[in-house]
Amino acid sequence: MTKPEEESTKKDSAVLTEDLSLGDLFSLVKGGEVETDLKAGLGAEELTELRKKVPKVISWSSIQEGVTDSLEETMHVSVLALLANGWKHYSKFMEDVRRSRGSPETEIVSVLADHSIHSTLHPHVDVRLGGKTVHEIAFDVGLVTTIRGLVLGLKKGEIVSIELGECEWTGKIAVAEVDVLERKLKKLTLPGHLRLQHGIPIPFGREGALSGSES
Repeated sequence: MTKPEEESTKKDSAVLTEDLSLGDLFSLVKGGEVETDLKAGLGAEELTELRKKVPKVISWSSIQEGVTDSLEETMHVSVLALLANGWKHYSKFMEDVRRSRGSPETEIVSVLADHSIHSTLHPHVDVRLGGKTVHEIAFDVGLVTTIRGLVLGLKKGEIVSIELGECEWTGKIAVAEVDVLERKLKKLTLPGHLRLQHGIPIPFGREGALSGSES
């Protein structure tokens, strides 16, 4: 692989670590790309109607800052926590979680079929005037993760290790149903076997098949 190709591959991929956050995945930081991109998006013609709903006495720049601050908080969410929330809807995986709880001294190996996880967070910003909320600006942070070749180690109902073959993801941020930031198909890699320092608890909830294909 040539040097330009290597640089392109590094730019289009992120390494899954225990502390990887959504912000790391999107490569957004306060005062940098997140602020620039979102302010550019919020100035788009598509949001003219949104601006009309905000009282003129409230500055548009303060709205932009509120959205940026709220998004920054959302960007601290753990990528592994989001994925684990998707895995808990996979009935085969939850059977293995039960087994690991029943045999607390044994590490259970759970092999998941190829699948996709659709994760969406819904932060919002309240526009307040005179101590009252006069408008709410909702936005979505979406992540679609396609995983092939996944082996999870379980102990006492927690994920304690991860071995990942291939993983690709796309991400999108929308404000008032208008897309303002998008990350097209990129790779998420895991170098070998990742042993977690802090297990990820899997609570029991409503179970069902993961969204997307399984094979």
